[in-house]
Amino acid sequence: MVDLSLFDLTGKKALVTGGASGIGRACALGMARAGADVAIIDVNPDNGNGTSQEIVDLGGKSIFVSCDVTDLNQVKKMVRRVVDEFGRLDIAFNNAGIIAGSTKPTIGEDSVEYWHRVIELDLTAVFYCCREEARCMIPQKYGKIINTASMSGTIVNNFPNFGAGFVAYCTAKAGVKHMSKALATEWAEHNIYVNSISPGYVDTPMTKSVQENRKLLDHENKTTPLHRQAKPEEMVGGVLYLASDASSFTTGLDLIMDGGHTLW
Repeated sequence: MVDLSLFDLTGKKALVTGGASGIGRACALGMARAGADVAIIDVNPDNGNGTSQEIVDLGGKSIFVSCDVTDLNQVKKMVRRVVDEFGRLDIAFNNAGIIAGSTKPTIGEDSVEYWHRVIELDLTAVFYCCREEARCMIPQKYGKIINTASMSGTIVNNFPNFGAGFVAYCTAKAGVKHMSKALATEWAEHNIYVNSISPGYVDTPMTKSVQENRKLLDHENKTTPLHRQAKPEEMVGGVLYLASDASSFTTGLDLIMDGGHTLW
């Protein structure tokens, strides 16, 4: 009989940023099914409260906290609220982010605006969250931090019109991947594990415009060996591995889940 106890999260306290929908929602529900209490962090109260209620319906404990993760003060209050509610913080999945698909030239007038917007949410906000989460985890000498990077932090997407938004996105996601490695080194002595995941093309509400663009969708699928988009639920296994004791000797890893896209 297969022993899956290493993946058991019973009694663990977790938070998921960007947990209202997409990959964040799928992984929050996955953690709840594995036994964790999960706080949903998002700027969308309707979907956020809905996901939180789904966790309660599964028999877990959950709260929704509205938080703009680009605001350090809000991040501090958010983490404090989660710890006050749950008593501790064991797992943090920093997943909130955006895809700025601007195809305007990087030398154009709007490029600086796109740069700051994407870097602020996709990189700086992840640092804010890691910093505040670690402040809670270090005294308890345990913590699992998982950050959402992207295959775009390893390769540069082969789009016909790349543009300023994607330059910033690729840069931010490469930063998340390398920052996770650096933090893993710094916090290893405190038994804090820091890893990242790098999804490929995933069918989520954020990528709705891609799903509706047959030419772009066909291009993405053609350049992926599995020739399809991932479902958000297909990211859950990797996140559960990194959140659980199954990864007790794994830190500083970037787990690429991309249908083989980076192989070509």
